[in-house]
Amino acid sequence: MNNNSGNDKTMTIHDVARELGVSASTVSRAISGKGRIGAATRDRILDYIEEHGFYPNAAAQSLAQSKTNNIAIILPEVNTLVDMPFFHTCMYGVEEVAQANDYDIIVVTTNGNDTKPLERLIQNRKVDGMILTRTYENDKYVKFLKQKQIPFVAVGKFPDDDVVQVDHDNVGACKELVTVLFAKGIQNIAYLGSNMDQMVNRCRYQGYEEAYRKGKRKLNQDLVYTDLSNKAMVEKAVEELKKSGVECILCQDDYICDEVVRKLARMGVRIPDQMKVASCHYSRILENYPVTITSLKFNITELGRRSCQVLLDMIHGKTVPDKTLLDYEIILKESTKG
Repeated sequence: MNNNSGNDKTMTIHDVARELGVSASTVSRAISGKGRIGAATRDRILDYIEEHGFYPNAAAQSLAQSKTNNIAIILPEVNTLVDMPFFHTCMYGVEEVAQANDYDIIVVTTNGNDTKPLERLIQNRKVDGMILTRTYENDKYVKFLKQKQIPFVAVGKFPDDDVVQVDHDNVGACKELVTVLFAKGIQNIAYLGSNMDQMVNRCRYQGYEEAYRKGKRKLNQDLVYTDLSNKAMVEKAVEELKKSGVECILCQDDYICDEVVRKLARMGVRIPDQMKVASCHYSRILENYPVTITSLKFNITELGRRSCQVLLDMIHGKTVPDKTLLDYEIILKESTKG
């Protein structure tokens, strides 16, 4: 087969496939950089095309040039500064791995419903893949990206085995934390949470429930609050729980825990003597109190790193695990001492 310097014939994808003994679809994936294909096969195809001095045809050449070396990280619209450390830290981990692999990141903030920002990125060929940093039970972005067949990774659990997911074991972590609190002699543990549409919140509550079942204890639903959408609702729940005589309040995250600790302080309730408190997520905000808070610690930077590496592997056609679960650490502090 001759190159363009001596032949005006236009090479087709089928010509390349026949010469290299691969399928036409494999050649197409190698040129576009999309879809699963082994790195060695991809390199062999691209080396062959480069060696012969031309691309298969105009359409394939356009695809070959569409590789952007950009990935998008999709962040939710965050209403409180307390939410921001998680996403900033996760983004730092993503950027660390992206830069090491000569990729840049495009940051997109969305409301979780409007797919237009994602659609523009795809239509204008701005990115090679995307990372979703928050997932929902009925996630419009997941459905949209699956339909568009662009590589993407979900940070968090999602009820679809076809979606590549990287997450901490929130179910196992919360189950173990509650089990440990039971082992310390605490009998009644209340749960304060919000927005159960978010998968991370559902997973943490699931862990709480599983700990009760594991301990063969009856869960009193009067001690469960899963719709606390603002500060006033959290404060009212704390007042009701104090009157109920509950021993411990388990908070879904650091935001709720912050409100709980501040409300107990205003009520003159001493932690842990008169009320024990724990959080399903640690952040530096929990270090701002006279009493240290028992919590679950997750390596958010590593979560970002792993998510980015998995996405880059997908972009380059490598086989990746459908689910990656990262470890956690239980930090026992003064707030749950007997």
